[in-house]
Amino acid sequence: MATRRTLVNLAAPARCSSRSASTSAAAPSSSTSTSTPTAAPVSAKQRQKDQAWQAMLDKVQQRRAHRFTADQFTSLGSTQNRETTYQPHETLHAPPLPPALTTSHLVASGAHLGHSPSLTHRAAFPHIYGTRTNLSYIDLRQTLPALRRAAEVVRGVVERGGIVVFVGSLKGAERAVWENAKRLGENGFGVTKWLPGSISNAKEVFGWSEIPSSVNDVDTRAPKATPQSFKPSLLVLLSPTLNQHALREATANQVPTIGICDTDVDPRCVTYAIPANDDSPRAVELIAGVLGMAGKDGLARKKQRQEIEKAKMQRRNSSQNYARNRGDF
Repeated sequence: MATRRTLVNLAAPARCSSRSASTSAAAPSSSTSTSTPTAAPVSAKQRQKDQAWQAMLDKVQQRRAHRFTADQFTSLGSTQNRETTYQPHETLHAPPLPPALTTSHLVASGAHLGHSPSLTHRAAFPHIYGTRTNLSYIDLRQTLPALRRAAEVVRGVVERGGIVVFVGSLKGAERAVWENAKRLGENGFGVTKWLPGSISNAKEVFGWSEIPSSVNDVDTRAPKATPQSFKPSLLVLLSPTLNQHALREATANQVPTIGICDTDVDPRCVTYAIPANDDSPRAVELIAGVLGMAGKDGLARKKQRQEIEKAKMQRRNSSQNYARNRGDF
């Protein structure tokens, strides 16, 4: 019995040591498994889903790359692309030139939307294309040539050194007035709130008011124009219904006017009428931008003409000096 107990007692430690050895041997394997986990195998179904998703992303990228290219609708007979279509954010800072203006620009800006037929003026009937859902639609086939004609007038006035005043009181279109007046340099003025008597009684008005007379004086608010030099050569009314005093004074003082005439406005009240929506800030910004770019072109022509005349005068003076040195005089 003693021998048997001894054998049992001697065997017990051996079993414990073997268990500890096995656990110590298994410990490194568990640590390595946690530090570098093995990736789960991807099933064939999941692989097909990933491939289909990547193919769809590639197709979307291709469509985005060729969305506004000139070759997209060429087979359908269209010539519109990103450079020729209307972009709402470009009407203020980069408006189109008068030759590049299209009816799509006018439609996108909402220039064709008029008023209710019950508010339509009789003289505006020739400018209406039709009515739908109790709304009159302006014929843009007349708006486009009228706008280009007005742009030619602005270009000619600025080229000859005349003063162009942009008058617009529509809420949301104040920046269009100042930005386009700024394009004309010293020949451009902007007014967002017309003071009665600015033309007919300019001496008294400019004697007490401190309205900014030009774009460069907006921050300083120090008027530089005198009553004699303020009389404009052309008045651009972006909202004639809100500036009746300016229209009345320009007519009384024989100042030509350009106005955006809606369906509720008599187009005969201005010299050059542009049938369009005068209640839409986008339409007002587009039309004012086209006129401003035309004035900028006239200013560039004016500077070019002055440089040519200056060069001619220098050549004339040099020839006279040469003849005087020779004793021909």
